[in-house]
Amino acid sequence: MLVRLLGKTATCTNRLSTSPCVAAASIRSFSLVGPEGSNAQPWSDLELPGLRAPPAQVTPDEEVYSYLTPGIRKTQVADLKDKWDNLGFQIRPMNGHVIFRWANGCWDTGTFVPAPYVLLHINSGALHYGVSVFEGLKAFSCKDGRVRIMSPKMNAARMQEGARKLQMPEVPTEMFVEGVAECVRRNVEFVPPYGNQASMYIRPLLFASGHMLGLAPLAEENSLLVTV
Repeated sequence: MLVRLLGKTATCTNRLSTSPCVAAASIRSFSLVGPEGSNAQPWSDLELPGLRAPPAQVTPDEEVYSYLTPGIRKTQVADLKDKWDNLGFQIRPMNGHVIFRWANGCWDTGTFVPAPYVLLHINSGALHYGVSVFEGLKAFSCKDGRVRIMSPKMNAARMQEGARKLQMPEVPTEMFVEGVAECVRRNVEFVPPYGNQASMYIRPLLFASGHMLGLAPLAEENSLLVTV
């Protein structure tokens, strides 16, 4: 199965059938949660301290904290110009990643985050008990100029199997494919050009981001990260 990124659409051809099928036919508009009445646009690419009001306190005794990341130098395409055939298997800061959060029994619509960091509870299930499932797949530049992702539905099915074994919420196949496709689209300039012996590696990660003490009950919050 190959997913073709066509701007904001993606189609696929099922290996087991000659008929075309739809995979994330319409990439959902991922939204950033802002204060009520804010004019923040979906897929904002940058957020700095002071640009957004802190969330409203639920009770008078609650406290809200803000965290800064270390300085980040993002990779530039020019940095890789002479390295496409010798990239190695390593991490380079790209444009950003996609994250979905599961809480109150459902998944949100996802967010694009430019910083390579997440805010995580110190007692999260992933940190203390390793409650997580990861996948790995690749995106390729093809001779016709398109970028294709190899077999994302198979990776989605395998992540769902792992989630069931760990009693985690399953990631719907459509959401998985959408997240992968959107992350590639947001970083598409870093997919190695056709003719080079290289590809973009994609790492979806499902993990218990909520706090846990003991293996039961399970965390009430879980997250799906898609990074490249």
